[in-house]
Formats: sequence, C-alpha cells, structure tokens
Amino acid sequence: MCPGYVPKVSASVRDWNKPKPSSLCWGSGCSASFNTAASSASDMPLLLTAEGGLDRIHPNIISYLRNRWLLTMNQGGARNMKLVKKCLVAALTALKAALSTDTASAEALVPGEEPVVAVRTASVVVAASDATDHLKKAADVVCPGLNDQVVINAAIADLPENGGRVHLTGGTYSIGALPGTYGGVTIARSNVLLTGEGSATRLHLQDGLTDINVIWIQGDLRDVTVRDLYINGNGKNQVPWVRERAQWNGGNGIKIINLEGGRDSAGIYDPTPRNVKVIDCHIENCQLMAVMAHGTAVEVLNCYFSGDFGSHCVEILGHSGRIEGCTLRVKDGDSVSFGFSTDRSCYYHIINNKILVEVGGTIKSHPINVWPPKQPGRELTTDREFYGVISGNILINRGKTGYVRLDGYMDVVHSNIFRGVPVVIGDPNGGMGVTFEHNLLINTSLEINSPHRSEESRILINGNQFFNSSVTHTDGIVVWGTNPGYPTGNAGTAVIAADQAETVVEHGLVAVPASVQITPANSMGAATRFWVDDLTERQFVIRVDAPPGEPTGVFHWRAITTGEQTIGATP
Repeated sequence: MCPGYVPKVSASVRDWNKPKPSSLCWGSGCSASFNTAASSASDMPLLLTAEGGLDRIHPNIISYLRNRWLLTMNQGGARNMKLVKKCLVAALTALKAALSTDTASAEALVPGEEPVVAVRTASVVVAASDATDHLKKAADVVCPGLNDQVVINAAIADLPENGGRVHLTGGTYSIGALPGTYGGVTIARSNVLLTGEGSATRLHLQDGLTDINVIWIQGDLRDVTVRDLYINGNGKNQVPWVRERAQWNGGNGIKIINLEGGRDSAGIYDPTPRNVKVIDCHIENCQLMAVMAHGTAVEVLNCYFSGDFGSHCVEILGHSGRIEGCTLRVKDGDSVSFGFSTDRSCYYHIINNKILVEVGGTIKSHPINVWPPKQPGRELTTDREFYGVISGNILINRGKTGYVRLDGYMDVVHSNIFRGVPVVIGDPNGGMGVTFEHNLLINTSLEINSPHRSEESRILINGNQFFNSSVTHTDGIVVWGTNPGYPTGNAGTAVIAADQAETVVEHGLVAVPASVQITPANSMGAATRFWVDDLTERQFVIRVDAPPGEPTGVFHWRAITTGEQTIGATP
C-alpha cells in the first residue's frame, strides 16, 4: 500500500515558517510523483485548497488524474487498476494532511490558470485552557488558564513583519497584568487582526489588578482590528481606580492611545493610533470604559455593551472616530456614568445605535454626550469638537437617565428617536450652529440654551415630531421650521373693519408669542399708528389710533414664540 508522506505538524508558533517538502511519493510501484514546484506540463501539479479536502479538487487536476490513470491502465492493464486507485487516494490524503496543518502555500501553475494558493485563515491559532481537545490539537499553542495574556502577547509578537492574524478559539482566557504597562493583552504594532469566536471566546480580567486594561493598544500604529470577542472587565473586583494615579489610562475593556506621542495643552496626543477597529465585541463590567479611544479614524462597530461602567461606555477622544450599530443595554441594577461620547474630537459619527435603559437601570449623566469646544481650564483650538453627525439612534428610557448633551459646533442631529430622554442644546462654551432635524421626541423635552449671538452660532429646529413633549428656548438664535406638535411660528393676514379700531388674531402657536411683526398692506385710511396688544396663549390684538374708514385696514402678520409648553397626549 502506498503510504505517502505526511510532514511533521508544527509544535510551536515559529515552526510554521519552516521549509516544507515539495513532492509526495506515490508509493511502491508508482513512477509518478506530485511536485508542487511543477517543472513540466507532463507532470502537472496537484492543487488543493487548505480547507477543501478531497472533495474540492481543482477541475484541471481531476482531468489530469483521469488521464494519468488511463495511461497507467493502458500500460499495465486492468490488473493494475486497484493499485493505481490506492496510490492516488494515498497521495491525495497525504497532501491534504500536509496542507491543512501547514501555513506554507501549495502554489503552482496550471496551464491557462492563475496561481492557486492554499493559506490558513489565521497566522497563529491560540487555544484556551478549557477549549475542547480537537481545538487544542489544531491550535499552535495552548494557554495555561492563568495570565493567558503572556501566551497571546507572544503570538502577536511572533507575527511576520508585515503583520497577520491571531485567532483565539472558544473558551475562557484569564487576563492578568503585563508588568510596567497598562495591559493585559497588548498590541503595540501595526497590521494586527485579533479575532475570536464571538461569545464563545471570553477574556476575563483577573481579580485585584491595578489600572489594567483587558486589551491595551498602544503606540504610533496603524490598521489594527479587534473583533468577535467577549470581554469582561470585572470592574468591581479591581483595586479602586484613582485618577491621579492612572490618568484615565487603565481600567478599560479596550484602551487605544499613543502615550509616546507629543501631548498639547489640551491633552491631545499626536501622532495617534490610526484606523483601529473594534467590531462585533461584547464588553461588560469595566472599571471605567468599555472602549476609550484616543486615535484617528477609530471605529467601534456592531458591539454590545452591558453591566456596569464607571465612566463612559465608549468615548472617542482627540481626533476623528465612529460609533455605529452598537447597543448599550442598562438592565435592572446596572449603572453607567455616560453612554456614547466624544471629547475634543472632530469629524465624528454616532449613528444607528441603540441605548436601552430598563426599569431599575441608571445612566447617571448623558446617554449621548458631546463636550463643548472650549471647556474650562482647557486651551482648545477651533478644530476640536466640531463637525459631527448624530443620526439614526434609538434612545429608550424606562429607568433613570440624564439628558442628551449636544454642545459641539456645527453638528447635524437628525432622524433619532428620543423616548423619555431629555435633549439639551447649548452651553456657555458650546452648542453652536447645531442642526436638529427630523427627530422624534416622545414623553420628553427639548431645551435650547445657547447664548451665542454670531451668525454661525444659529440653531435650526426643523421637521421634528413632538408627542407629549416640551420645548424650552431660553437663549440663542434659533431658526424655527415646521415642527408638528410644536408650532413655534405662524403668519397670516388680518383686516380691521372700516368702523373699528382693532381686530383679534388667532395665532395658533403653542404659547404666548415672544414676537409679533405686523406690516400694513394698504394705506390704512384715517389711521396713522398701529400696534400689537393683549398677547395670550391663543391670540393677540392689532390696534390702530382711529377707524380706517374706506378702505379697510389690512395687515400682514408673523408671530414666533419661545417658552415652555406641553403638547399632545401620550401615544
């Protein structure tokens, strides 16, 4: 029987790059060989994908094998059929084993075809201590079950110079401290992909640590992705966090920063990590934040957050970033200080997220928070906390929560649903140039309090739906559009009869008009003066100093209102 040749399966991470044999024996009695170098068309190579197995052989190979088989039969007769079949199966099985346990590409050319390359989907596979036996056997290295960050960090360090992927199998990884740092699992190089198997891959921070992040991404690096992991920060069992000691650098699920970069008076680091992504992760119970990202073009996508967070759930700091498709669920007994936030950022997106506060759950401060550009004690330039989009988010509060804080500059806030969650635009140091359009407010309030008077600071409120909600405009320049459920402006025409000196106008606004403008549309006849009087929540009066006679007095009017008023009934 033809035994073939099966190369040794690598036992260590570095063994994966060792040279591999180029040919496979067909066995005793076989003159042919499969040569992955493919030196001639007469000895066409066997091409097989790493995951394909015998059932996914290239069509050209099948044709080659058939022709080889027929040639052998013609030379040796049907008596050799059984031997040839055994040799073919043995050779294919051997090659499959070699390619499925090896990172080396089985690369060759089939005439008229592009190269076919067999590669593993991960550069290094790490198994948890409690992973199944078959996962451990398939892995490059197995964690011991304590301080598993040592093994994971070694796997990251062993990646090729151009980077690669470290895959964590299902199981639980016990994460401790990397001495002298704020890590945990530490990524300090570019072009790294760290992946798991969703909720099956659990990273759990050990008890009693001081200022440690479960995952620490640090340095002037590029193109790092963390995805499909379940991260438990075990916040309640850590050494109590002290700001003076950690300066916000520890105690997070994932921390992204370049501590080695320069830092300006506002605390902005440059250069920063760039193009870092956190995707499809579940993060819970962190001492401070789930994700604290001080970088450029940082993206937190399709993640789920639960449990307690002593500070923000996700915060984008200093530069641009995106929080998209995420869910923050605050259950009964859970407490979160902030939801999704920006701090000293520009060109940010907070879009298509859900924040659900259940009965008994609490968000202490702001479920969505944009700090003002000029914060007390910070010397900020005019390129921070500007030009953001907050769109498509759903915020439902059935517990306790603070208000949505919109204190940036030139932000667009549109197509959001706010139920039981107040919204405030305006701050002595921010809330300028905000566009607030096409939002749905239910059982809540909108407060506009921006004292800025420049043309670029005006606020647009347009196209919003208000149900059982109030609007308060205490200060600032506001352009009111049409907002069903809250008519803040109206206009029309009024006529004073020839023998009368006044007329009553139903203005149709939600409150007493703050301003009524009237303009004569004709000569007013005998009247020489006109004014507005007796403003109420329903009407006002236009008066003249004498009955106009013929023709009657005709006036165009426009009324706008601010103030506070509850509209409609609970849906």
